[in-house]
Amino acid sequence: MPRGNLLLLLLLLVVVSSPFQLTNPHRLPYAARSGGSTELHPRRVLIAPRVSSSPSASSSSASSTSSADNQPSIRLNKCFRSTHSRRAADALIASGRVTINGSPPTGAGDRVVPFVDVVEVDGKRVNFEELNVDSEGERVYVAYWKPTGVVCTTDERIKGNIITELERAGLKVDSRLFTVGRLDKDSHGLILLTNDGRVPNAVLRSEKKKDKTYVVDVDDDLTPDDLKRLREGIVITTVAQRDGQRKTPLTAATKPCKVEQLSERRFRITLNEGRNRQIRRMCEALKLRVLELKRVEFMGIEMHGLDGPGTYRFCDENEVEKLRGAIEDDKCVTQNITKD
Repeated sequence: MPRGNLLLLLLLLVVVSSPFQLTNPHRLPYAARSGGSTELHPRRVLIAPRVSSSPSASSSSASSTSSADNQPSIRLNKCFRSTHSRRAADALIASGRVTINGSPPTGAGDRVVPFVDVVEVDGKRVNFEELNVDSEGERVYVAYWKPTGVVCTTDERIKGNIITELERAGLKVDSRLFTVGRLDKDSHGLILLTNDGRVPNAVLRSEKKKDKTYVVDVDDDLTPDDLKRLREGIVITTVAQRDGQRKTPLTAATKPCKVEQLSERRFRITLNEGRNRQIRRMCEALKLRVLELKRVEFMGIEMHGLDGPGTYRFCDENEVEKLRGAIEDDKCVTQNITKD
């Protein structure tokens, strides 16, 4: 071999085996690319869905980070697409009111992993279920007679969750379904589910709460004073729970509501507020124990066509129009959010 070719071959061998190879900066962790420590960026820490982050979460293992990286991410502004236009969402993020895992974002283009990253507006956590950031295609609206014992959660790791029960009943939907509100485990009756993320926001926002009607059986005879107090309001203490965390107890009178006596120990009640286990607390204040609590109507949608606990049907055209009307009513509320 000519001497020139031999020298060129030796030079190539030295370069390949050198420890001073260039490293692709895009393969380094976020902090390393930005000149900081090599710890992973806080936004990539894997946390359990709907559980508030804690100081220990920042020390998650590399294996947890790998799990987060394997999940699909979305642009931050898409977290608000069910309530805001893209421009309005960008303005909301630029206002400084939005945080990701407790830290301010760098911009609307930052990416987050739904059900992994914690996005908050003014300290209030964004509910990915309600926003339905993944929903595309045909919209589905389902009326379901929730049996006693079924839990209104879409987390299929929880025993008795409503999604698994619906699948057992024969419902097959390609997209993710979310409940419109909640019905506690010990109660049964009507609950709505949909893949349209606009509906829970529109229906459950405090400014636009919708009527809910229940039939209640108690363990003792109802007196005229009992009915009067139920109608006019009773001071009760309730504790809201969200994201697995209990909030500060609220002691206040319930709002006036419609009450109709059906028998000596049965009454119908229509509420438009939704405090935690409200009807049960109201009855406890009257020294009455609830034996059975059934929701029979929600925002004008009734239980017709449901043959018993565990059955479901798709909402008819008139019912879908009621839901769409709630979305239209909510538009002025969402516009006010961006102005505040």
